[in-house]
Amino acid sequence: MSEPLSNRERIRRKKRRRRRRIRIILLVIILILLIVIAGVTFATHLLNKINKNEIDESKLYKHEVEGFTNILLLGVDARDMSDVDNARTDAIMIASINEETREITLTSIYRDTYLEMGDSGDYDKITHAHYYGGAEMSIATVNRALDLDIDKYVLVNFKCVADAIDAMGGIEVEVEDYEIEELNKYTKETARIIGREDYHLVKEPGEQTLDGCQAVAYGRIRKGVGDDFKRTDRMRIILSKMVKKAQGMKPKELTAVMNVVLPQLQTNMSNRDMVEFGLIVKDMELAGSEGFPYEKTTDLINGMDCVIALNLAEDVTKLHREVFGEEEYEPSETVQEMSAVVSYY
Repeated sequence: MSEPLSNRERIRRKKRRRRRRIRIILLVIILILLIVIAGVTFATHLLNKINKNEIDESKLYKHEVEGFTNILLLGVDARDMSDVDNARTDAIMIASINEETREITLTSIYRDTYLEMGDSGDYDKITHAHYYGGAEMSIATVNRALDLDIDKYVLVNFKCVADAIDAMGGIEVEVEDYEIEELNKYTKETARIIGREDYHLVKEPGEQTLDGCQAVAYGRIRKGVGDDFKRTDRMRIILSKMVKKAQGMKPKELTAVMNVVLPQLQTNMSNRDMVEFGLIVKDMELAGSEGFPYEKTTDLINGMDCVIALNLAEDVTKLHREVFGEEEYEPSETVQEMSAVVSYY
């Protein structure tokens, strides 16, 4: 039998074990810090690829909406990011994120909607706001017309969306038989715009995997197959399916997508904003998706085909009630004045 340890030896051994535990804890902490630093450095490396654009927030005419973060998503008809300044916006979506539930609601504004351009006093189709004054005027136009507090935006072009979907391996879309002819026509046109020599055409209806070029074309289908209203619905379908696909991807797969997408984005969001937004998107649920204005008609104004709200003020009231839960909301004086000018009734 071994002799019992003296008190002094027990104390020495206890101190050695404690020092060993401390060293192990310190090593773990150091490893965690290194992983975090490496992750942040890698994320920063990726995010620094984004085209950043500053805007004057004092010109955005924000109307506070409590409990929600609103971000404007713009899709332009330019081929590359060096040619977006004078581009028109084919897609205009408001992503409204509920800060408590993390649910997101997408509201698409029809590109031909007749509204005041910022506070210029000039009225035109909202698709032209970006042509006149870039993202700043697009945001100001939306904020004034809908009583919103948007100060962040993300802008992409056709090629960015097509490349992202290809990097994801395509998305599953239900194609109707009456959509095939127009889908193939726009696939050829989209391929030309984004510089793709190889493209594929859809031969039969049903659920199928669309590649990037086909998916962009699907979102562009317009004349004869639902016109601008249905096209806007298709754009929301494409975006929703992209988000769902991204949520199921592994980190390595997402990194490959980001490497393709980020250099083709333009935004005024900081790196921190982008990381926080990415964390929200990762787990978010789509609460709803609808086009705006809700009640509308079409007519010629100054030779232009325009979408006209039957009553803009009533539609803005509905937006704030159904999306933001503002039961007691009353349209601002700005909205009421604009409604008197642009509404059909």
